[in-house]
Amino acid sequence: MEQLSDNLELATVTRDEDMWILRVEANGKVQEYRCNSEVQARALAILLLPSSEQQLPTDPSPALS
Repeated sequence: MEQLSDNLELATVTRDEDMWILRVEANGKVQEYRCNSEVQARALAILLLPSSEQQLPTDPSPALS
């Protein structure tokens, strides 16, 4: 399997019959990953993002002290 570089251009998650497909375009090539669930496909998409593009979710609720 070829490793994705930091030049990730496009990632899409679609449903095809009974599976979820993650298509990732990087450096002009498209790689396709087949997953059993949407959650699995989206988690894989997050893992494939370059670390500079990943953002931790912010919690808008105030912290209890």
